[in-house]
Amino acid sequence: MKTDIIAIQKKLGVAADGIIGPITVRALCKELHVTPAPIWPTQEEVRRGRSVFGAAGCEGNLVNVLPPYPLLYEGKAVRSIRVHRLVARHVQEALQEVLAHYGEARIAELGLNLYGGSYNYRACSRGNALSMHAWGIALDFSPEANALKYKAPRATLSHPECRAWWEIWEAHGAVSLGRSRDYDWMHLQFARL
Repeated sequence: MKTDIIAIQKKLGVAADGIIGPITVRALCKELHVTPAPIWPTQEEVRRGRSVFGAAGCEGNLVNVLPPYPLLYEGKAVRSIRVHRLVARHVQEALQEVLAHYGEARIAELGLNLYGGSYNYRACSRGNALSMHAWGIALDFSPEANALKYKAPRATLSHPECRAWWEIWEAHGAVSLGRSRDYDWMHLQFARL
């Protein structure tokens, strides 16, 4: 198998080391004319300060994204979402794709318009480590119906009609804790587990 990978890497013109890393993936996607999902750093790389996201709570890295459809936070209209500048385009595009797929009425029906927050300098709910929210690279949606301890099928974002929601976010490299670990279905983040 490693010899097959090396042969492919040679054909793609990348370092032929037999390891399928980000450079090989990008070259293969370019050859196949597909756009790869971004490969974001791991949570641990983010927490150690060894990632493209820099330090937690750095105001200079935060920007506001205007939602393309009405969002509500605790019953009040949301004007903008504060996120890290490196994920802003992905958040904007994912929300636009959600709107195109579902339409406003279906979004409201499924609770995809119920915003639970993004940037928040705080620790995780399960310990002392900083949450991915502290970098502005995590977002929560429909928190009441998808509480931290809710598992499928109780969590509404685990239902089949929300599959496209998750596929849209995952196409931008976001990770769902619900789909990965069956808890905290409200949460998505731009850092690998």
